[in-house]
Amino acid sequence: MVQSGKIKPVIDRTYKSLSEVPDALRYLEEGHARGKVVIMVE
Repeated sequence: MVQSGKIKPVIDRTYKSLSEVPDALRYLEEGHARGKVVIMVE
């Protein structure tokens, strides 16, 4: 359904490296997220 465009996930914030995981977790724990929080791993 996501691929067909019927469902569009809302991305609240994107973190670009694993070193930012503590910041991402803090953001989630504080209840600021209003959509998905993405951590990019390359």
